[in-house]
Amino acid sequence: MEKTSPRSPRGETVNKLSVEQLNTIVFSLQKRKFIIETSHGPKCTYACTKKADGTQKYPQVDLNQFHFPGITGKQLVHLIYWRWCNNGELLDLSMDISHIDADSTILALVQEAHEMNESRKYCHLFGWYKTKPGEQRPRCPHWENPCNGP
Repeated sequence: MEKTSPRSPRGETVNKLSVEQLNTIVFSLQKRKFIIETSHGPKCTYACTKKADGTQKYPQVDLNQFHFPGITGKQLVHLIYWRWCNNGELLDLSMDISHIDADSTILALVQEAHEMNESRKYCHLFGWYKTKPGEQRPRCPHWENPCNGP
């Protein structure tokens, strides 16, 4: 049996945010140019921290700066942004928020099963979102929310 690591409780904290609090956070990030518009869609320019092996983590915003009662700590920008884009819809804690674009700073996001999220990594890694010479369509199997990139 495959052993999996426990899921992060981040979604639980992000789900506690009201629509007004989501607006406050996203408008603050936009005002400070941490979320900017690009030709590929909104882009998060917030600095990423790094894992011990040197790979980048996803950007996090420290909610302490907003002084929301009972809500503290650093939370993933893409979770907050997905809820904001979806009118405050709660995150399904059994699902992942996936980046559709190969550039993970682009905030083109979809909520889907963990297995779908993992398979997107290969579309991005191998460029399956592009149509290869002599082929009719891209190899990306994510037809409902297809992957894209530069």
